Amino acid sequence: MRRLRKALPEHGWKIVEYGPDTSRNENLRLTADNAAKKASVHIVQMAKDNPPMLSVDVISGCYQVPDGRKVEHF
Repeated sequence: MRRLRKALPEHGWKIVEYGPDTSRNENLRLTADNAAKKASVHIVQMAKDNPPMLSVDVISGCYQVPDGRKVEHF
């Protein structure tokens, strides 16, 4: 999470939230926005999981695929 916090701004992302959440486990969470890409990411490091896990949500402001492009499915 520290590496993400440091590296994301170097790639055009603005960190808007970083720190423990209000859960009993105090999971570490990070929220970042990228105005150029019209996207946000919300990452939570699950504090008590073994092995450690991340939960990642990506939110995009793009509602249609531009002409001549296709959607990549993962």
